[in-house]
Amino acid sequence: MQFFRRLQDIRAISFDLDDTLYDNRPVIENAEQWMVEHMRDQYLASAMYDRAWWLQLKHELQKADPSLHDDVSRCRLMMLEVGLQRGGMPIEEAQAEAKRCFAEFLEVRSRVTVPDASIEVLKQLSRHFPLVVITNGNVLLERIGLDGHFKHVLKAGNGRKMKPAPDMFRMMAAQLKLKPQQILHVGDDVTTDVFGAIRNGYQAAWVNAQGQDWRTLHTLPHLMLQDIRDLLKLLPEAK
Repeated sequence: MQFFRRLQDIRAISFDLDDTLYDNRPVIENAEQWMVEHMRDQYLASAMYDRAWWLQLKHELQKADPSLHDDVSRCRLMMLEVGLQRGGMPIEEAQAEAKRCFAEFLEVRSRVTVPDASIEVLKQLSRHFPLVVITNGNVLLERIGLDGHFKHVLKAGNGRKMKPAPDMFRMMAAQLKLKPQQILHVGDDVTTDVFGAIRNGYQAAWVNAQGQDWRTLHTLPHLMLQDIRDLLKLLPEAK
């Protein structure tokens, strides 16, 4: 653990999820591949589409409606619906099938194994601080066994812009009835988490599990963690 800024009094801790509490990269890669194969195997209307085609459609839809950049679930659902329609499926049928496929995608996307170390950290921290989630993703917390650890959960979408935008940081501070500087945000992404937290008045803990050189950062966090378990060193009994 390395400090770059002086920590102030911490009254709550907010967490990013993907690649902070667990390794999300193989999970989302598997889910993306599952979607392509499922749409190819289950529907004649999308049997000819490969992964590159779906990615191109995503970019096309986001260009037409920039708000889709801030809502991964709505973007995915629209991709499925439009893809089926372009393959010749009637609109109402495409809408219904897109919803069904999206629900299945969320289940596959949520096949996450949370390390025991992360769960233990949450258990110990929750005895001292209210824990909350601020995430740009759409993992189902109840499927990965983390829903019982957090007081509040905010996900981007439904009018809330993704981090590093102020929306969720401000909303969470209001829900906790705390000043932003009383909240420590923990995350792996130097832009959405570190810059986002600092920009919006939070304290920031950067989970640098990949060993990135901190000197490459444009915005320094309050502290850098090589391991999520380093957070336990902030507990009163560890001082």
